[in-house]
Amino acid sequence: MNEDKDRLRGLFQEMKLDKPSAGFESRLMQSIHAITEKQTKKEPISAKSILAIIGGILGILGIPAAILWWLGISIKPEIQPIETDFSFSMPVININPAIISIASVCLLLLVTDMLIRRRIWEKKNKD
Repeated sequence: MNEDKDRLRGLFQEMKLDKPSAGFESRLMQSIHAITEKQTKKEPISAKSILAIIGGILGILGIPAAILWWLGISIKPEIQPIETDFSFSMPVININPAIISIASVCLLLLVTDMLIRRRIWEKKNKD
């Protein structure tokens, strides 16, 4: 038993504890990154944010209503009788297939470029 303790003591004395291994640092940084991601994702919406959203909606709707009320303009919908005789005709649309195909290719290239750039950004920020 004493021999085992002496061997362990000798091993621990031989180890250099000044600098941790690269694998340990990597695992530590990965766990810290995972914890911070979880904390940032779970942040609840604060009361200030809710009040700011409500104030913004009230401002968007209330300011024009107050201006119209102050000017004395009332918005009353005038009810008109609905005609029951509907006539519907489609206008003739001439579509050039070359323009449609060029626009489709441009849109496809734009979407693939965005996806590739996002994938590269995710790989860079993952490490």
